[in-house]
Amino acid sequence: MFFRTVFVSDIHPMARKLMLVNALRSIGQGMLVVVLVLYLAELGWDSVTIGAVLTAGGLLSVMLAPFIGIISDRFGRKPFVICSELLTALCAVVGIVTTNGILLFFAIALAGFGKADAGSSSPFAPAEQAWLASFIKSSDRGKIYSFHNALSFFGLATGALFVGAMSFETTYFGISSYQMPFYIVLFLSLLSPIILWTITDNRKKSTTIVKIDEELEKGIAKKENAAVWKLAGINVLNAIAIGLTGPMMTYWFSVTFGASPTQIGGTLAFTFFATGIASILQAGFSHKHGAVRSVVIVRSIASLFLLLMPLVHSYAIVSVLYILRTSLNRGTQGAQQALSVSLTRDVRRGFASSVNLFSMRLPISVGPYITGHLFSLGAFSTPFYLASGLHFGFVYLYGKTFSSYDAEMKLNPSSS
Repeated sequence: MFFRTVFVSDIHPMARKLMLVNALRSIGQGMLVVVLVLYLAELGWDSVTIGAVLTAGGLLSVMLAPFIGIISDRFGRKPFVICSELLTALCAVVGIVTTNGILLFFAIALAGFGKADAGSSSPFAPAEQAWLASFIKSSDRGKIYSFHNALSFFGLATGALFVGAMSFETTYFGISSYQMPFYIVLFLSLLSPIILWTITDNRKKSTTIVKIDEELEKGIAKKENAAVWKLAGINVLNAIAIGLTGPMMTYWFSVTFGASPTQIGGTLAFTFFATGIASILQAGFSHKHGAVRSVVIVRSIASLFLLLMPLVHSYAIVSVLYILRTSLNRGTQGAQQALSVSLTRDVRRGFASSVNLFSMRLPISVGPYITGHLFSLGAFSTPFYLASGLHFGFVYLYGKTFSSYDAEMKLNPSSS
């Protein structure tokens, strides 16, 4: 009964279209997260330079996201999400037509290629998240955002499987296997705006809000701001950990175990598929136990698997640990997003999403650069130990600070 409710009756038709676009975007991301780092290494880029371009992409997202989130609160979310798709298409063209290092660097950084963002349209993600939230009542956000997260990872799995099935010693229709993902991203990025154009911008304009006492308004805003900044501060721990171990995993698999692109693609495909399943299970877990409590329990287990990974010397075993750790960890993203978009009223949701994104993207962006240097020094285990400790710190503070959120959502199920 629960899954039928999630899949059918509780999802607004407009929200379904946004979820579809996110899933399509994830397919391209799944392909590039497998192949991009290996492609750059094939072109002669070293680990420090590869880490630098991934860092640059994250930093650019961090700088732009706050402005986009706040402006979208005022002028609407739809134009920004459509712009995101068109910009990605343009950057994909660069990846198709040239191997010039400078041009590739800017295209990768601008579009955020090579990161498994679960369909995120960062730096336009605050606008998209606020847009989606406007179609979902607060009491349903934990389960529906978890389902949304599941679709994203099924898309990532599809992309990774596609790459894993390719032979990197041949060409397809005269196209290099390393460049094929750019063609797919271009097609999907041109298809998505067509879907987005049919979606209503369901933003609640500030001019329609009933005027209340100025002091009361200040009090509400102050309470919202405090919650938003507390979450941002706690997110920093989580984000640094993700940055240390996420974007450079394909490089670690290749250097440490000699894994081929096909092997890595298979591992990541299974990981993304397992994460999709975990997200659906998380939807039920969040619905039953609350979004915050479910995040604390699941993320604690995932952190234990992360500790074990650098101690293993078999690619098969480390792949299993990676799949378990990542699927559990990322399977909670929907529940975490549900909290972040529920801390403010709709008219300030772009602002809240921007702060949340900033607190995640800036530390994540720094992570690959640090890891690249550690790898260059031969410290291939250090990032994992650092990340695990940070994850445990995040879990403790997240649960302690927001434990009351679950009860509040049950008392106010229709708040927006």
